[in-house]
Formats: sequence, structure tokens, C-alpha cells
Amino acid sequence: MKIAFVKPPATYANWYRRPLLGIASLAAYLERHGYDCRIFDSVFSGWSEAELMAQLDSYGPDLAAFTAMTHEIDAAGRIALRLRQGGTCATVVGGCHFSALPQRTLIEFPGFDYGIAGEGEEPLLALTRSLESGGKPDRSIPGLASRPEKGTVAFNHPAPPLSGEALDRLPFPAFHLYFGDDSGALAGTGDEYPILSSRGCPYRCAFCMQALGRTVRLRSAERILEEMKAAVDAYGAHTFNFIDEIFLTDTPRTHDLLERMISSGLSRSIRWSGLTRANLVSGKLVEKAARAGCFRLEMGVESGDDRILKKIDKGITVAEVREAARLIKQAGIEFHAYFIIGHPGETVATIARTADLAVELNPSNIAVGIMVPYPGTAIYRMAREGREGYRLLSEDWTRYDKYGVGVLEVSGFTPRQLRKWQRRIMLGFFLKNRRFLNLAGYFWKRRRALWYFLGNRLRGRRT
Repeated sequence: MKIAFVKPPATYANWYRRPLLGIASLAAYLERHGYDCRIFDSVFSGWSEAELMAQLDSYGPDLAAFTAMTHEIDAAGRIALRLRQGGTCATVVGGCHFSALPQRTLIEFPGFDYGIAGEGEEPLLALTRSLESGGKPDRSIPGLASRPEKGTVAFNHPAPPLSGEALDRLPFPAFHLYFGDDSGALAGTGDEYPILSSRGCPYRCAFCMQALGRTVRLRSAERILEEMKAAVDAYGAHTFNFIDEIFLTDTPRTHDLLERMISSGLSRSIRWSGLTRANLVSGKLVEKAARAGCFRLEMGVESGDDRILKKIDKGITVAEVREAARLIKQAGIEFHAYFIIGHPGETVATIARTADLAVELNPSNIAVGIMVPYPGTAIYRMAREGREGYRLLSEDWTRYDKYGVGVLEVSGFTPRQLRKWQRRIMLGFFLKNRRFLNLAGYFWKRRRALWYFLGNRLRGRRT
């Protein structure tokens, strides 16, 4: 049975090219069980929708497994429908959007035969086996959404998340499906190898969907180092990006992993980056991280106003952000800070505090997003109910990105006004810190996306 793992063409994300760990992990799991798998990642390959369809038609899959975020779900549904109309290919969708709206997604997008919510390894294998054996799925599969009768959708709640021990038993991601026979694919490039050391996040940020749940499951330090060494040997990996929702934490497991990186000598030949939180940083931790090869730490700051941080359940304070930034810089590590505007109860004063904090922190890199009410989040519920100053303007999923045409009005700020503030914060950050060359480099790196932003601005003038 031939299985295609499909990532539809994206919009602003096209400037950032790297293998997608989620579908590579699923492909590895099904390969382990004897299935012929291919990855069709349009973002990584730079394919248009037409080019993606040509590639899929050439392969002729029996099952196409889609992953899509909210702003990509329309494209995924459209491609799935074309595949179903063109032959006998079955289609299944997973990812954040489907996990948040399982029944609605299958109702809205008839191109999807099935959907899988939550962690997909075991449910996808069960679905594949049942389709292979009898053409009809076992409808008791945890997390499965299906169409038992025309016009109806049935959905089973997902199984409990995989334990840390189960994560250790999973095969390494099938990145060979990205790189082919090029054993040194990453050597001599600036590309990073994405790696996951845990699944889940215990925090309750109002804007986060938490697709992997609130229970944190840890892979062992031994297994993580084993994957890193295998990536060096197989792909010439030299730079690793830990994509955990929170990687650097002041816990015994993290200290153990850092010490193993140092004692094994791995830290002398590789470098790595990851996410941390302001309330989880200590001087001892970041100093050890630097010795273990850390060159960049990223942090969601979100707002420069403590009242806003409390309202969104971020669990940090501005004072903690300042101290964490100081410790990270002191250790000689790049500090990247991420902000959002359009929080519940946002005002001109709170946005100004965010702008001032961005200038004060002066991180190596900055991103400023506009609040998006992603399905499955507390923000989405607030917006649909008209609470906290929110008014939901659209459920056109193609508009649900952080840098395009807004779908949310907050406390009287129109999407157009929020975009103006977004630009003002970005420009103020670079200009007030006299980082003129960094400003030019920032826009040059994202030049492909600028055309997308400009087009959205023109389309959104009436919003």
C-alpha cells in the first residue's frame, strides 16, 4: 500500500524551509511496519498547488495523509477532493485545525474521507491496516473521524497520549524521504535539523491550541543523544533546533541531557537552539546550556504589560522577562523574543508598553504577530462569544495567519490599525536601537513573504 504524506502550499511560511518533523515521524512509523511512504511537502519543495498535484498523480497513492494548520486547511481540502475524484485514493487529515474541529472539518471539506485527532502514529497505522485488509475502516480507532453514512460524521475521542517510554520506542523521523540518498544533505549548509525531546506543555496560554496536550512526556537523554549522533552521521547535521513547546527548563532531565552533551564531546561539533520561558531560566542553567552548544534561545514574551500577561494566563511577569533576557545574553547566547498584539483588553497604552519592552530588551531577533483566534483556544471562544472586547470578523480559514489580513477586532482596534501598530513596533525596534543593517537584512530574508503581506494589505483595506 502506497501512502503519501502531504503538506499543502503555504503563504507567508514559504520563506522558512526545513523538513517537517510531524509527517516525517508518521512516515517513519509506517515504514517500520512495511508500508511504502513518500513525503510531498510543498513548503519544503517550493511547489505550487498544480506542481504538487502533478507529483501526487505520478506517485499514485492509495492513501493520502494531510497535515494542515488553520490557514492551510482550505488548500488541503481542495487537493484531497481532487485526489478522490481522480481515482481510488483515500484521504485522511490531521494536525491542529482538525484536532480542534474534527466533526466540523469533515463537514466543511468533503475531500477528506477520514480525520485523526491527537497523536497520529498508532491510529494512522490502524486505519491503514483496516483499509488495506477490507477497504472499510475500523470505526473504533481512537481519535478517528469518519462518515458512517452519507451526511453524517462520527468521531471517537483520542486515546491517552503516548508515554515517555513509548516515545523512546518510536523510530527516528524519516528525513531520508526529504533528502534521498544525499547522506551529507545538511553538511555545509545553514539548515537546521529539527528534533523533539518531549511532547506536551503544562501551561494554559489563552492563544495556544495545545495540540499535544498538557501532559509533558519526556524522551530519555540517551535516546535524544542517539538521534543527534545518528543525524550527524546520516545527514551531516551540525545545527539542531529543539522544537519542543518548552525545551530549556531547570529540571533534572534537562541538566542530565546538557551534561551528556558536554561529556560525550558532542557539544564541540554541533550547536543547538530551543524555546524557553522567562519563569524557567536560571543563571546556572543557561551557563550550562552555553557549554553544551546552545547558541540561541527563543522566548514568547507576548506583552510588555503585566495585566495582559495575567489575562492570557501566560504565567510570567515583565520582571521575569527582563531577568531571563539578561541571563541569556550574559551567557553569550542569542536571545530571540516573540510578541503578540491584540490581546483581550488591549489598549494603546498596553501596546506602547510592548513596543517599549521590545526596544529595551533589544534581542538578537524579534517577531511581532497579530492575535489570531485559532480554533481550540480560549481566544477563539472569547471571540465567538464577543467577550473581552473581541469581535470575530470572519471564519474564512485562509485569513487565519499572524501576518496577513486580520479576522479579529479587539477593543475598537480594527485589523488595519493592528497592522499599523505591528509595523510601528518592528520599525521602532530596529531604528531606536540603531540596527539599520539588521533591518535591511530582516526584510531581505523575508522578501518572498513581503509580496504576500502587500497583497493582503491591499485586500484588507476595506476591513
